[in-house]
Amino acid sequence: MVGLVKEQLMAAAVRRAMKTPWFVRLAGRQRPDPGLDRQIAAALEFQRIAKLPDLETMEPAAARTYTEAGLSPLDLDPAPMAEVIDFRVGAIPVRAFVPRGATGDWFVYFHGGGGVTGSIKGSDAVTRHLAEQTRATVASVDYRLAPEHKHPAGIDDANAAYAAIAERVPAHGKLVVGGDSFGGFLTAHVEHHARTTGGRVPDLQVLIYPIVDLTLSSPSVERLGHGRYLLTKPMIDWYLAHYWASGDKRDGSPWFWPDAELDGAASAIVVTAGFDPLVDEGDAWAARLRDGGATVRHQQNPSLVHGFLSLAGAVDAARVATDRICTDIVSMLRATASANSGMRGSQPSR
Repeated sequence: MVGLVKEQLMAAAVRRAMKTPWFVRLAGRQRPDPGLDRQIAAALEFQRIAKLPDLETMEPAAARTYTEAGLSPLDLDPAPMAEVIDFRVGAIPVRAFVPRGATGDWFVYFHGGGGVTGSIKGSDAVTRHLAEQTRATVASVDYRLAPEHKHPAGIDDANAAYAAIAERVPAHGKLVVGGDSFGGFLTAHVEHHARTTGGRVPDLQVLIYPIVDLTLSSPSVERLGHGRYLLTKPMIDWYLAHYWASGDKRDGSPWFWPDAELDGAASAIVVTAGFDPLVDEGDAWAARLRDGGATVRHQQNPSLVHGFLSLAGAVDAARVATDRICTDIVSMLRATASANSGMRGSQPSR
C-alpha cells in the first residue's frame, strides 16, 4: 500500500512537471534519447528518481493493483456517457459505454496487460474517450486473466464476448473490434476466428501497439527492451511466464499464421510507437495485413512509447495520437462500403 501511494503521488507530480517547460528541458538533458518525446522523457526521469518497483518483481495480484492505480493521474479525464450498462456474456463481465448521440455502431474493446493485468476499470478513461469521439457504443470486455486462467482462456473469452456482442449491433450499425497491447493480440485472434469459422467479420479491426509474436523474435525487443521506456523485456518475460501454459509459443502467435490465412482480413488500423519494444512486429503486422489485401491505415508515432494511451491526459503528443485513432476509426467506417467493393490499399496516417 505504501508503494502504491508513493506511485500515485509521484504520478500526480509528473503530470504537473510535464506542463513545466524548465523541467521538461532538464529531463531532456538527463535522458538524451534522440527522437523521444520530451514530456515522456520527463515522466521516465521521474520514474528513475522515485525508484519505483519493477513490475516483474511482484506477484500478479499486487501487479494488478499497481498497474491499475499507478498511471491514473496521467489518464484522460473521464468523458460523461449517456448510459453505462453492465452485463455478462456467460460468466464474462462486459461494460458498455453508450455516448451521447450514439450512431448504432459498436466497438468491442479488449484492454492490455499481457493477459495478466488490466481490467474494465483500468481502461475506463480510454474506453470513454473512444466512445465520445467515435460515437460508437464501446463494449469493454473483462476476459479471464493468467496465471489463474492460462492461455487460451483469454482468447476463448474474447471470441465468446465478441460473438455475443455482435448480435446486439443493429442492422444499420458497423462492428469494430480492437484493443491495446495484449488487447491487440486478442483482436487479431478474434478477427481471424470470426473470418475462418463463419462468424460476423468486423467492419474494422484496431490494433494499438499489439503483440503478435509470443516468441519475441523481433529485433526491437532487444533494441528497445532494456531501457526505461515503460515496457521492458524483463516485464514481457514476466507476463509470458504467467500467461503461457506449455508448448510452442508459435502455436499461439498470429505472426506464424500462413499468409493464406490473412487473405481477406478485415480493414485495419495498426498503431505503433517508435520507442516500444514491440514496434517492429507491429510495423511488420501492418505490412502483412496489407499484403493479404486488407485496407490498412498504419499510424506510426516515432516519438512515443508503449502504453501511451494511458499518458494522454498529460502528454500532448499522446493525446494527439489518441485523438487520431478516433478520427481514423470514424473515417474508415465511412469508407467500409467502398473497401468491401474491392478498393484495397494502404493509407498511411502521419
